[in-house]
Amino acid sequence: MANIEDNEQAVAHPDIRFETTDVNSHGVIWAGVTLIVAVWIIVALLHFVFAFFAHYRAEASTPALPLASEQNRLPPEPRLQVSPDADIQALREHEDSILDHYTWVDRQNGVVGIPIQRAMDLLAARGIPPQKAPADLNLSAPTAGTRLTGLEGKVQPEP
Repeated sequence: MANIEDNEQAVAHPDIRFETTDVNSHGVIWAGVTLIVAVWIIVALLHFVFAFFAHYRAEASTPALPLASEQNRLPPEPRLQVSPDADIQALREHEDSILDHYTWVDRQNGVVGIPIQRAMDLLAARGIPPQKAPADLNLSAPTAGTRLTGLEGKVQPEP
C-alpha cells in the first residue's frame, strides 16, 4: 500500500496544472460566421468599385475605331461557307472515300482508280519503271559550275 500512496502524492504535484475548460465553441462559430460575412461584404464592395472603374474608363477613353468595332460582324449575304467544321469534315470523308475505294477515272477508256494502299503494294512489288531520258538533255560535270547549274565554280570535289 505504501507504493500506491507514494504514486498518488507524485501525481498531485503542486506545480503541474491542467486546463479546466475546453475551447469556447460558440466563440469559434461566431468568429467563422463573422469572417464569412466580412468576406462577402468586401466582395460586394469590390464589385461596385470595379463597376465604377469600368464606367469611368468607358467615359474617359477615346471611342473605338470603326474597324475595331466591326471585328465580330458577319460578312454580308450570301455567305459562301456557313459551317467550316462540317465542310472540312465532309471534304475529308470524300477524299478518304476516293483514296480507299476503286473508282472510275475514265470509263470509256477503261481507266480505274485503285485504293492507295493497293497502289503502294503494287509499286513495292513491281518497282518504279525506268523513264526515258529527254532527247535534249544536257548534263554537265558537277565540278563545272556554270550559269545553268547555278554553282559557278563554288563546288569543290570531295577529299
